[in-house]
Amino acid sequence: RANMMVAPVFSSCFLLLFFALAPLAKAQLHHQHFGGGGGKGIPEEAKADESVMRNQRVLGTRIERSLRWNSRSATAKQICARNRHGAEWSGLLNRADKFIEELNQEMDGGGGHVTFYDSALNRPVFAVTKRPLSQFLEESVKHGWPSFRAEDVVWENVRILDDGEVVTRDGLHLGHNIPDEKGARFCINLVCVSGFAPER
Repeated sequence: RANMMVAPVFSSCFLLLFFALAPLAKAQLHHQHFGGGGGKGIPEEAKADESVMRNQRVLGTRIERSLRWNSRSATAKQICARNRHGAEWSGLLNRADKFIEELNQEMDGGGGHVTFYDSALNRPVFAVTKRPLSQFLEESVKHGWPSFRAEDVVWENVRILDDGEVVTRDGLHLGHNIPDEKGARFCINLVCVSGFAPER
């Protein structure tokens, strides 16, 4: 009988330890997002709290059936309006033929500029205009998702939460800040920035 009591006692101790350490694990996650220069280049006014996300699900109703680069509307609604931590499949952008084609045309034409609009309200959220488009494409293909730097962000329309989540000022989930040795790197879901320019 004594041996039979070991498992429940052990399990209880394990659960107590787990819940005691959970806040520390969360704090470590925060540190990973903003530590080591991860917050460099992020303006103070762009840092937001959870209240910015109160309308996230409502924004799902604003995502149109037709999105830029033939991105899937159903996927956009799931990833951007009903999710906070998951992401589209890694490498999806590599299979988005129209996306790659547009970027290649921009580079071949000498323009080299691309602006990304959120998939719900079509506000500009990223604009690769201050660095070579080839550099953006190389980083994005390497990491598997569109990878933006602080200089690419349209800060008027983008907010960063404490845990590194990247959202629009209206509360649409876009991705996360996953910094590297160069500083902040915004790893973004292509389906969440597949809106068309408003003048369409």
